[in-house]
Amino acid sequence: MLSKIKKDPTINKQQRMVIDIIHTANWLDERISKILKGYGITHPQFNILKNVQAAHPEPLSVKEIKDTIMFKNSDVTRLIDRLVNKGLLHRNTCPVNRRKVDINITKEATEMLGKITVEFNERFGNFYESEISVEEALRTSDILRLIRK
Repeated sequence: MLSKIKKDPTINKQQRMVIDIIHTANWLDERISKILKGYGITHPQFNILKNVQAAHPEPLSVKEIKDTIMFKNSDVTRLIDRLVNKGLLHRNTCPVNRRKVDINITKEATEMLGKITVEFNERFGNFYESEISVEEALRTSDILRLIRK
């Protein structure tokens, strides 16, 4: 079906770009999700773990996680519950504000993310570094940010 769309004379270059972005996002998500499945986590759960890891050693609140997650339609509380049950996140009541819940990453999650990073680099790293220049990567990031503006 994509080939028919690309040949459609009513589709302009910008519309073709959007179609290509969607196909590329789906292509990447399929491959990333396949790797993550081997670790028993989903792409949204991985996104939460990476955000909490980036804040470490400081905890994140559920609200902060909701504000930073890529998957805006996800039920963040439910995802956090699953990660806590898997031993990948700790949930603690904030000592300063008892209504706030602090979320921290566990050592097991940090180790798992290290393994996932190695696998990502093995599957994707060399391809992108050999096929896409730094300048092309920066320009693509600029264009994608412009679209999300």
